[in-house]
Amino acid sequence: MLRTLSLAARLLTKAPVAGIIRIPTSRSGQPVGVLWKGYANLPSSKAEPANDATTVDGPPQPPKPIDEVKRRKVIELELEVMRQEGRKVPSLSTIKPQQWDHLLTLSSRNQRRQYYLYLWNIEIVRLNAKVKKERKQLEIAKRREELQKATAENDHIVYGLFHNTMFLRIYDSKVDHFHNNRLVQAMQFGINLVIDCSYDDYMNDKEMRNTAKQLMLSFAVNRAHPEPFNVHHCNANFRKTTMHALEKHLGQMHQPEFPFNVTEQSYMEMFPKERLVYLTPHCKTDLEEFNPDDIYIVGAMVDKTSQEAVSLGKAKKLGLRMARLPLDRYFQFKSGKSLTIDQMMQIMLELKMSNNFERALRHVPRRKVIELDEEKALQEQKQKQRHQASKFKFNMKRPTNEHWNSGKRKIR
Repeated sequence: MLRTLSLAARLLTKAPVAGIIRIPTSRSGQPVGVLWKGYANLPSSKAEPANDATTVDGPPQPPKPIDEVKRRKVIELELEVMRQEGRKVPSLSTIKPQQWDHLLTLSSRNQRRQYYLYLWNIEIVRLNAKVKKERKQLEIAKRREELQKATAENDHIVYGLFHNTMFLRIYDSKVDHFHNNRLVQAMQFGINLVIDCSYDDYMNDKEMRNTAKQLMLSFAVNRAHPEPFNVHHCNANFRKTTMHALEKHLGQMHQPEFPFNVTEQSYMEMFPKERLVYLTPHCKTDLEEFNPDDIYIVGAMVDKTSQEAVSLGKAKKLGLRMARLPLDRYFQFKSGKSLTIDQMMQIMLELKMSNNFERALRHVPRRKVIELDEEKALQEQKQKQRHQASKFKFNMKRPTNEHWNSGKRKIR
């Protein structure tokens, strides 16, 4: 087959200039078989590869580099050896393509072993959940059989589970439709709120997954509120991990009837600039009151590793108004003042309803702030430490000549 392809390539390269046909070649010099489909002298089973761009819908997938294929085979061999040694590694069938991409980027063996353990834990959790579900189904079936046997000889109407009842059952789908109806009304008549999803380049893979989880929780908090916001997720990059993970949490987010606004457009193109207010903890201007005419922007970023003022720089670059929550007026923080996206959603919803910061800031987690009793205890502890330290103070005055002379006399 290779001899036939090379011979045909030589014949085509010796053709006249007017009718020359250029055939793409691979790194090894062999012609690519995608363009050989139209030739009748070649067998169709060998001339048409499995990843033919003319037979597969969508854009053609580029072949993987040879180094990447070799590296993957080495990792598969490493997994097999570690499994035979009795180590905690996942099975090859459970590793997803995105996880393979992350594995190929890990250079050290220690990093790969930690990631193997992480994938193994995920696999064990899924297996346990599957076993638990099957066991629960068996218990329900057994219980139903027992109830049927107990009520087989009873001609009277039986009320209870699996039997007649005077109450209507409300399914989870009905509750979802009820909450989604609120979001549809908010899209028509509600107040706009923007979540800026343009911080993927400043986060690692784990932080982007946490961001997607917080976006899902903020969606649930907003949907369950009596008067939700019309939330716009702007600057979304669907090629990054954040949107991939969010698609797993919200599988219906791209359906037109699902009330979820996500777009690649910028909020500068969607709303007037004079109405935009960027909420960033790094600025010096406190938010005095909630203004329903303003459109507030919340940054979708989990910055556990770096505490850079990225949102402040972006707001200054765009020339937007900035504000921060007046947290220092009400709390004394133990650590950082950063809040999650769902916590910010709860605070903004309460501000929209009551415009009262004391009620809105109840959603700040208590583990981050110092209570009054804890503050008094810390002050008393500091005073005790100062009192104990004052007992061990030494006289650091410089010795005079008299002291030196008296010391010499004693030595003599």
